[in-house]
Amino acid sequence: MSEVKGSLLLEVARLIRANKDRDWTKYLTERDLEIVHSQILPSSWYPLDTYERAELAIFKEIGREKLENARTWGRFAMDDMIKTVYQNLVEEQEPMQTLQRFALFRRQLFKFPDPAFQTIEFKDLGPNHSQVIIRLGHPLKEFEVYSYQSMGMFERLVELAGGKEVRVVTVDHNWDLPIPYAVLDLSWK
Repeated sequence: MSEVKGSLLLEVARLIRANKDRDWTKYLTERDLEIVHSQILPSSWYPLDTYERAELAIFKEIGREKLENARTWGRFAMDDMIKTVYQNLVEEQEPMQTLQRFALFRRQLFKFPDPAFQTIEFKDLGPNHSQVIIRLGHPLKEFEVYSYQSMGMFERLVELAGGKEVRVVTVDHNWDLPIPYAVLDLSWK
């Protein structure tokens, strides 16, 4: 069974709890709702399926199914993760080092039956330039949404590390099942 650390689930649970006026039962199972409304511990493991359904529910209910809103959510989530749990992630004035650190850090947030199941790889293309390859070894219904959220996270991470005028664009992708991937071009000044 694939799992996610509570530090990631906690943020989506807070948002769902704060929006009680929404009908989350359209997207989340009874078990998902029990987990979301329970005490979530940052260092504990939770079902990845619950996390993915909760993320998609937020995209549909709060993000109004707009990809740019998913990107904005990624920026917000990165700020919150750094502020609340992972303060040592950012290396000041070292965006590329910060991205590499993030890749290592991210592996600690997910547990898959096969370690190669989900990867984010940063390739250094020279000063202030990186290629990001995101691969999932499992089907994800809304991989494009996940990719846009990741774009926002990388954008914000580079800014926090001192990068200016950050630009992230998709240069190649396969949003479709069974094995989705995206290749992003990430640059900054």
